[in-house]
Amino acid sequence: MKPLKTELQQLYGDASKHSAYQNIPDFVSAELGYTETIDESWRGDRPRLTYLYEARKPAAGEIWMDFGANTGFFTLSLAKTHPQTRFIAVEANPNHAAFIRRVADYFQMGNVGVIQSAVGIEDLPSLPKVDFMLHLNVLHHAGHDFDKHAVACIEDFGEYAQRYLKLLRGVARGLFFQMGSNWGGDKSRPLVGLYEDAEKLRLFATWLRHAGWRPVKAAYPHRGGDGRIAYHDLATLACAQLAENSGMALEMHSWESLDQFPGEFYRRPLFICEHA
Repeated sequence: MKPLKTELQQLYGDASKHSAYQNIPDFVSAELGYTETIDESWRGDRPRLTYLYEARKPAAGEIWMDFGANTGFFTLSLAKTHPQTRFIAVEANPNHAAFIRRVADYFQMGNVGVIQSAVGIEDLPSLPKVDFMLHLNVLHHAGHDFDKHAVACIEDFGEYAQRYLKLLRGVARGLFFQMGSNWGGDKSRPLVGLYEDAEKLRLFATWLRHAGWRPVKAAYPHRGGDGRIAYHDLATLACAQLAENSGMALEMHSWESLDQFPGEFYRRPLFICEHA
């Protein structure tokens, strides 16, 4: 039998589209001496996890779902520190789903379950009902990586996104949500311009609200003087007003702190939502 570290390395780096994407949970690295190098200045898991701990901690007896869990950084990190909460990882890639299972088995994490399946819009109602869902950077891939039949062109995406998000209300009572502003990750096909941060925030919040979600928090990253990256709530706005009627407040907000990050990832707002 191959050592677990070697097996995990092979499952992690399977050369698929979203391989080599997430950090390795700290407790796994400490036990197995296994880590992967992710450029945190480009895309960060740990700053988002830290923000989630501050904004919405798992409670004993709750069920959480990590939709599009990849190799399980969020599922496994949360499950390790909150053994009285049940976590379900939903992941289409069989290697990445196996990665989560192997770690959970090795560390005897009985509060982790894995659904290895490609879940499209028609399949959402069949998912287990949960208290809280992580849905991070999945939706903008619709029409490319999944649901090609349901959203054939960029002009259809807004209507599709609202139908999709409305169906998520039937699955989860709360939502930790983030999505990219390029359709399918293609920079040549933006849903909203890279530097149109006010419009981006307004558009995504409007889709959420029209789908029956109420954004109660919206957060963006800042880099401190020590170089550390941390997410902070958008304090200049009442998040319940994050929609078309809040345009003036959005335009008045300073977005310069986002210019210190390369690329598009850190310009994606993080939302904490509950049912409207």
